[in-house]
Amino acid sequence: MIKAVLFDFAGTLFGRPTYQWLSPRHLSVLRAPAPFVARMNAAERAVWDARDLTALANRSAHWILFRLAGLSFDDELFQRLHNPAFWLPYADTAAALEAARPLKVGVLSNISWDIRRVFAREQLVVDAFALSYELGVSKPSARAFEAACVRLDVEPSECLYVGDDPVADGAAVAAGLRFAQISTAPVGRREPVLLQALASHGIG
Repeated sequence: MIKAVLFDFAGTLFGRPTYQWLSPRHLSVLRAPAPFVARMNAAERAVWDARDLTALANRSAHWILFRLAGLSFDDELFQRLHNPAFWLPYADTAAALEAARPLKVGVLSNISWDIRRVFAREQLVVDAFALSYELGVSKPSARAFEAACVRLDVEPSECLYVGDDPVADGAAVAAGLRFAQISTAPVGRREPVLLQALASHGIG
């Protein structure tokens, strides 16, 4: 029996529209970093793997990523990527959080900054946040999912995880949770996939 729903943050509940300050090439690398990650040496890959544990690691990891892609990366771009003002809820986010009630609702995110202020700005309420930079561990580690379930006071088998990344988010299954994978797109261009994902598990 499902007693709680955990959501991913980036690409799931919140996203970014296409901004003029972010070049198509930068955007492409952010959305598909795998070819450049594959070219990282051991030290660079260690920084990349720890990118969501501290702000410093996150900045260093993106500098490495864009350097390998032949692109510039300065402090202004970094600040914009982490500025709450540039993160907006998807059209179905509020409805999905409401549909998940009266179950417990939480957010488990690989993130290096506090996203609570983004939820407060939009007046969106969840029961618990499990953020990698606070946990000291990130998805796909089972420990991240287990920690989020503890914060919601449910067993992993009683929790549904909703996310867009088949690897990081899909690891929910190995941790004992149920998993609903959604497709993603920039804000304003995505279908109401959250409501569909919840409905497929009898929620809402």
